[in-house]
Amino acid sequence: MTLSSDHLPSSACQPDRAILRQRLTAAGLRATTQRILILESLMVLPGHPTAEQVHRQVVLAEPTVSLGTVYKTLDSFVAAGLSKRVASAEGPCRRYDSDCNAHHHLYCIDTKEIIDYSNPELDALIRDFFATHGLGNFQPHSFSLHVAGSRIS
Repeated sequence: MTLSSDHLPSSACQPDRAILRQRLTAAGLRATTQRILILESLMVLPGHPTAEQVHRQVVLAEPTVSLGTVYKTLDSFVAAGLSKRVASAEGPCRRYDSDCNAHHHLYCIDTKEIIDYSNPELDALIRDFFATHGLGNFQPHSFSLHVAGSRIS
């Protein structure tokens, strides 16, 4: 079992921009300055930032980048597989995850924190359940649980 808190700073250092250019190019996107800054911000901000949080980070380096550009770029990252959109109980607020590895999310309704959760045993249970019970005429390819609750002190 692995838990990773939304409020802890990223363990990764500042990403190398040459590597970010390669990731964008490999995903079929042009490596523009704006895209590099947005991807870098998504990776260095703790947890699962909103587009607004990414925008606040990006404009520190490039004040002309609009919030609309950040939204469109983050959506293009999701479409290209560079990030994932994360459900939250905050209504229409979209949050993003730069970790595209298979994992689940625990949502604390008190702190609004999203905690990454990985557990191979849980994944095996879910795969076995759907292999046995199925979903009618639907074949799942991937899954991610979103569990809402409260931290226990």
